[in-house]
Amino acid sequence: MKYIISKEHQGKTVKELLKHLKISSGLMKRLKRLEDGITVNGSHQNVNFVLKENDVVELRLNDMDEDTNEFLLPVDIPIDIIYEDENITVVNKPPNMPTHQSLNNHGNTLANALRFRYREKPYVFRATNRLDKDTSGVVITANNRLYASILSDKIKNGKVKKEYIAIVKGKITNEGVIDAPIGRIGQSIIKRIVRQDGERAVTAYKPLAYCDEISILSVTPITGRTHQIRVHMCHIGHPIIGDGLYFENSEFISRQALHCAKMEIDEIGSFVAPLPVDMRKVIGRYFTDEEISF
Repeated sequence: MKYIISKEHQGKTVKELLKHLKISSGLMKRLKRLEDGITVNGSHQNVNFVLKENDVVELRLNDMDEDTNEFLLPVDIPIDIIYEDENITVVNKPPNMPTHQSLNNHGNTLANALRFRYREKPYVFRATNRLDKDTSGVVITANNRLYASILSDKIKNGKVKKEYIAIVKGKITNEGVIDAPIGRIGQSIIKRIVRQDGERAVTAYKPLAYCDEISILSVTPITGRTHQIRVHMCHIGHPIIGDGLYFENSEFISRQALHCAKMEIDEIGSFVAPLPVDMRKVIGRYFTDEEISF
């Protein structure tokens, strides 16, 4: 990362600049340890160095071999890239693809696919958001430690907005907000339920189209609990079509009809993933193209 000192930052120390750039204390320690971690005008400097206008500060933020996970193998899996630069990669994740490796998923994940894409250099998989295996849509990954820290900070401070499209059972004609705590069901590792001793969970929704059989919703999770949208829609009596874990399987779609359609990150950008074919086919059973405006 290269940063040219403006008049605004002249007279500040390197440490003050790093704090302004939202460099975490952990990353700052790492940069201080590296011989070329922090350079000013091509020369190594410590964090107490005082900067002048037009100085060129460079930070070594790229991952190194020792940072990588040796068990994350590169696998040539086709993926739909929405956007990429040196800092972030945005992917339209298909259904039936786990985001991370787990006990039962090796070699078939988004992490494996991106490890292959960036196989010519050390690569660490850092997903900003984690979609369930059968939920499709926007996933944003950070390509270096700095942007992992920046994105994490924005999430904590409510600077990231997600919009999902969900197809649910039954007719919903009015928008609403579900504010109901979510916790585990018994000793289950996976399943969740609304329970009074759970963690607070808030979901906003509004109908985009509806008929007696189904409704198509725009859903915005205000909090980020595991399976939040799926659990909340089931809680209000409108479970997501095809959700075999919380409702029932469907003959018309082989997974829950839930898609992360849009993510907006303050000061970074807005990223959109079009509705996948399987969800469009379900919608087409109930609505004409003229009735659908999204």
